[in-house]
Amino acid sequence: MKIQKYTTLLVLLFIVTIASAQEKPSFKDITANTKKVATSYFNNYINLDFKAMSNQANEAISFNDTTAKLIFGIELVEGKKAVFENFKVTYASIVEMKSEVIRTMFSSNVGIFETQLTYTFKVSAEKTITISKMPLIVILTVKEDKVIKHRDYADYNHFLEQYNNQLK
Repeated sequence: MKIQKYTTLLVLLFIVTIASAQEKPSFKDITANTKKVATSYFNNYINLDFKAMSNQANEAISFNDTTAKLIFGIELVEGKKAVFENFKVTYASIVEMKSEVIRTMFSSNVGIFETQLTYTFKVSAEKTITISKMPLIVILTVKEDKVIKHRDYADYNHFLEQYNNQLK
C-alpha cells in the first residue's frame, strides 16, 4: 500500500514537472518577442517619442553611452524616471533624428541595431548643425515585455569632425 502511494506521488510529480517545463516560452518565442518590443522602442527613440518609450520601459531601466562620456560627461542613468528625465534634458536641442539601419540582430532577450544616424540639433536660436551618418550601435535588453537596459555606442570622432567643420 505504501509503495503504491509513493508511486502515485512520483507519477503526479513527474506530470507536474513535464507540464511546467512545457509552459516555458521557447528561445524562438522569446527572440520573436524581443524583436517586436525592441524594434518598437528603437523606432520611438529615433522619433524622439519619449512618452511612448517610457510606456515600453521597465521600471528598472538603465541607459548609458560610454562612448559619449569624454565629450558630454554622460554617465550611467538608472530608473525609469531618471532615464526619461535625462533624455528630455540631453536631447532637448535635437530637432530631428533619422536612422539608416544597416543590420539588426535579435537573440534571446537582446536586440542590436547597427545604424548610421543623421540628426540635426540647435546650437543657438539662429544656428543648427546636422551630423550625417554617424555610426551608432544601440543594444536593448528586454525583460517582461519591457526594455530594461538601453546602451548606445557611437563614433564621436565622426560627430566632432562634422561639428567642427560646421562651426567654422
